[in-house]
Amino acid sequence: MNRLPTAARLSAALLCVSMAWSAQAQFATDDSGYTSAQTFRSFQAAGGGEEDRPTIFGRLEWQKARYGTLPADFSQRMLTELQLQRSRFPQLAPGATAPAGAPAWTSIGPTRAVKTQNDIKLQVTDSGRLRNILPNPNDPNLVYVLSSSGGIWKTTNFEAPYPSWSPITDKVITTSGGGAALGRNANTLYFGTGDPFDGIPLVGGAMLKTTDGGNSWSPFVFLPGAGMVLDVKVDTRGPADVVMVGTDAGVFRSGDGGATYAKVLTPAGGAGTRVWSIARSSAGWLATSASGGYYSPATLYRSIDGINWLPVTAPALTAGAGRITLAVGQPGDSVVYAYAALAYPGGQKDLFRSSDGGQSWTALGLNGRAPVNPNEENPTMDLMLGQSFYNHMVTVDPSDPARNTVYLGGQLATAKTTDGGNSWRLLTNWLAQFGLPYAHADHHTGAISLAGGRKRLMFGSDGGLFVSQDEGASFTDQKNTGLTTHLVYAMATSGADPKSVLIGLQDNGTRIRVGNTSTFNQSFGGDGFGVGWSQAGGSTALGSYVYGYVYYATKTPNIQKKWTDPVFDDPSCTYNGIFACDAYFVTPIETPSATADPSGKVYFTNTASKIYRTDNAGVSWQPLFNGADYNVYVRGSSHSVSASPVDLGHVAAVGPGGFILMTSNGGANWAYRNNKVPGYAGFNSNIAYANNNVLYVASENPSGQAVYVVKSSDGGLSWQAAANGLPRVPISRLLAAPNDPSGNTVYAATFIGVYRTTDGGQSWQQFGAGLPTVQVSDLYMPVDGSFLRASTYGRGVWDLPLR
Repeated sequence: MNRLPTAARLSAALLCVSMAWSAQAQFATDDSGYTSAQTFRSFQAAGGGEEDRPTIFGRLEWQKARYGTLPADFSQRMLTELQLQRSRFPQLAPGATAPAGAPAWTSIGPTRAVKTQNDIKLQVTDSGRLRNILPNPNDPNLVYVLSSSGGIWKTTNFEAPYPSWSPITDKVITTSGGGAALGRNANTLYFGTGDPFDGIPLVGGAMLKTTDGGNSWSPFVFLPGAGMVLDVKVDTRGPADVVMVGTDAGVFRSGDGGATYAKVLTPAGGAGTRVWSIARSSAGWLATSASGGYYSPATLYRSIDGINWLPVTAPALTAGAGRITLAVGQPGDSVVYAYAALAYPGGQKDLFRSSDGGQSWTALGLNGRAPVNPNEENPTMDLMLGQSFYNHMVTVDPSDPARNTVYLGGQLATAKTTDGGNSWRLLTNWLAQFGLPYAHADHHTGAISLAGGRKRLMFGSDGGLFVSQDEGASFTDQKNTGLTTHLVYAMATSGADPKSVLIGLQDNGTRIRVGNTSTFNQSFGGDGFGVGWSQAGGSTALGSYVYGYVYYATKTPNIQKKWTDPVFDDPSCTYNGIFACDAYFVTPIETPSATADPSGKVYFTNTASKIYRTDNAGVSWQPLFNGADYNVYVRGSSHSVSASPVDLGHVAAVGPGGFILMTSNGGANWAYRNNKVPGYAGFNSNIAYANNNVLYVASENPSGQAVYVVKSSDGGLSWQAAANGLPRVPISRLLAAPNDPSGNTVYAATFIGVYRTTDGGQSWQQFGAGLPTVQVSDLYMPVDGSFLRASTYGRGVWDLPLR
């Protein structure tokens, strides 16, 4: 059979798409109605290096364009669904006794790495992003850490080279971490939910409490109007703990040990104003807010009693400032530090010191100072660099009576002063360059433990926990071992060896597991998003960065040099043929089945207006569908394009408005199908082909709807609801079981766990015992159906044996 050249096939395809159809197919925005404020060109213009570019802002804007502004009732609805599902399937909850015969989920990591490569090869271990580090003040072995989406973890042998960590929030109904603080004894913790740097936290703006070290937790106490928790502080001086909570709705106070909370401060600025930091000084309570969330003007507030608040006139600190983080050596100190960013478009403003409890402030002139050991990345003490709303670590040494010893962390480095800011020394570097020890980029929190009479310095970043026992002269990353808190966007499994796994992670690169181990080594740095691994022999693999940047390998990509980067052509704005100027921040990858692609070299991806195919494992890409530039034909979900397991001719992608794009002849013709049914409003997230006739579409609608999965049995011509028994929560991914030719067995990766139907969607049930309540991001099953694999956003990768 003669095959048309790609260009000819594309022309034929475009001729078959009528002008009327094209006008119907395109949208100005995604379902959210919001357009990302960041484009590829603005991202590109920010700089040439990975850490020069605004990846955090890009990720948040992508999520906002994908989901929109979360409805005010989102967290309450998620909790209602969680409680309903827990009541239906109590024996499948973590820690419960599973019913006889029920398969049980097992974590397969990542628990460690033996090598990490980001141009520079390191032998280090990272974990996921940390929000707080809570060392017990009396017992050096008792430490808690709060991760952004993996919940709270606890160790009772921290002094060991490799502590044993245990998750203590898997049993509660979320692992989304905003803030946490210790109460008056070693077993009392207050936990605030909702990470400020994830666009859609599962259950945010709520408080919980444990009095037995995490064995049991109080019910959720929602803070009205809040969707995230940014800071938690506890005053233990009185008969009951007084808890202060900073949120995106103001400051809340509990005077009864966390039983009830009342709002005590509604900061100026209206909706979206975030209270970033709270501290107790000699002058009372202090709080800082930014009225536009990340970048906008700042206000400092003070309260003597924690109930009545007034703004503090402090122009040196607040004029032109955005986010401000406060720090004291001990609660009640007269010396307070404030680490301030500039208002939009951002940048580091300065570090400020107050000697009167925060009533007046002196700038320390950071930006004009050079550290005693400058380098090309940090010639001055501008540590925040291009992510000033994100990197904010300031820690004051409580063992220094003068409070002159301060530690700062920013984007690439950390630093220390022992003379109140007159001189500084860089302590760490994100790639262990310039003779400095390693600590992962993007610092968020720090703590100093003096328990047992010995000082331990602890930093928390996007890469987890880094510890020094010699006041910063050296650091170890090995205490990350066992913290399975990685934020996984997507997952692929080798067709040659199902034990081998690729994952794309938030700021922890593309990582690979080779063989039966919990070790996942980083073979490509930065943010890792879509991944693919051929199912026909596992001979090729793909990974992706942002805006259509797809790297590829023809051998198992266990080291960076096995990856080949794409070539960018600036005049056409393309990476190996992918139009980056129209691409989403996250680049999805679809891997065909071995039956459909025996060559193992075909993959699919998409931008907002185009669907691409490669026949040579990423060396070049050709558009199967070529919509008008800068219009939205395909949504920006993580798994937006799908291929039939039967052949390469059947390809589909999720579009806005409850429509999908479909071809049954490899792109020669396209159809635009309306997959909406009563109760299904749109926000299509993923399509699962069971075969060429039976397919399913899932929704990630954050606003709630009665139906989250629809089914077609005639190749997409007609649709019906197929969601009975599913929780009414967003779904990231559907997987039709490859060992069920009827197409009736399907798995759903939801925001609260994995569900299965065996009757084509007439009924669904939670599937497998022991999986934490966490957003499930991807699914995989081998053709023999011997196991199910799930990746999560916060709790790593899990396997469920089925034979």
